[in-house]
Amino acid sequence: MFIYADYRRVVLLTVVLLMFLVLSVSASCPETKLKVLPSEVTIENPGALTPGMAFVMSVRVDFPDKENTTYPETSQLELTSGLENPLWTWNIVRNGVKKDETEERKSRVILSGDVLSWPANVTESLEIHLYGTAPSVMEPKRLPVLRILDVAGTNCNDPVYQYSAWVLNTTITRERISGLYAELARLRSDAAAESHTGANTSGVMEKIDEAQRSLDTANSTPVFEFVSVALALNKTESAIADGRRLLENVPVSETTFPQQDGAAVKNGFPDTPQQTQSSPEPAPVLLGVVACLGASLLMRRGRD
Repeated sequence: MFIYADYRRVVLLTVVLLMFLVLSVSASCPETKLKVLPSEVTIENPGALTPGMAFVMSVRVDFPDKENTTYPETSQLELTSGLENPLWTWNIVRNGVKKDETEERKSRVILSGDVLSWPANVTESLEIHLYGTAPSVMEPKRLPVLRILDVAGTNCNDPVYQYSAWVLNTTITRERISGLYAELARLRSDAAAESHTGANTSGVMEKIDEAQRSLDTANSTPVFEFVSVALALNKTESAIADGRRLLENVPVSETTFPQQDGAAVKNGFPDTPQQTQSSPEPAPVLLGVVACLGASLLMRRGRD
């Protein structure tokens, strides 16, 4: 009985704790009432960026007009950018009247609530312009170009608006393509040398052709379509690796000798020179023997 009562107490405490956490999270992260309409966002150079590329965009933030104030005085608006040397300019517009422009050169800019707050029944907006350059990267990186956060005295991380873009390192991509062209040429040369021995390298040549097609596709695809380029380069590397493995496993063919001239093959000694037929000449040794025999006969006759 006591165990059952303790169990109910634990369950009740757990439910209360969960409700407290949910309420705490809801209270610490109230939904922002600021709005950024897609029609009020202008990007001069949308899409992927390359290191050093200039970037320009404009955003308009609309404040609520049905509240006691346009924006709480105790809150603040945070603007951040991952661009290099970002330049911010902004204007507060109330009832169609644009206020003086403000300029900041920071990666993080804070606009205090007392600057943005105005009594109710006033149409208010904030026009923001951002200028900067794309940073250097070693590999493709998704960069938070512009982020607007409504900080209402809480730790909320959900932005009012955020724009991100890929930054590509085109130098590394070009170097990778050049390296694969060189590697493919070596594989083609090695396959040709193996083929001259009589080995069957048809499977290797199929992989070489496959790698060539993928590499040509990567080379002709615009670098800003980096996903397609990376996919083609990965296919190229895979085909080259498969071709190299096939080449290493090609069966060794029997050694064949090049054909020689008919006379050399007939004698069985390719390097032995052959004498040509010519009219016989008297050998010097034979003449000496005949002369000795003649002298010997003459001496016998003289004795007799």
